[in-house]
Amino acid sequence: MTDCKLPEDLTYEDAIKRLEEIVTTLERGEGSLDRSMELFREGIALSTFCADKLNAMREEMLILVDQSGRTEPFADE
Repeated sequence: MTDCKLPEDLTYEDAIKRLEEIVTTLERGEGSLDRSMELFREGIALSTFCADKLNAMREEMLILVDQSGRTEPFADE
């Protein structure tokens, strides 16, 4: 399986928007199997990017909260 190369300047918001486009396209079931797999791979890469970005922001928030004197971590949902 090949890795999908994402743009270096990709933002979280742009990744979510592209993910929504991919899901809509795949749900319609249009296009070839090869194109669907290509979109699926891109979707997985975007999903991983978004999860990593959210985790990094969560970690930063925990550090900032701790620096302000509050020591209780955010509850995981």
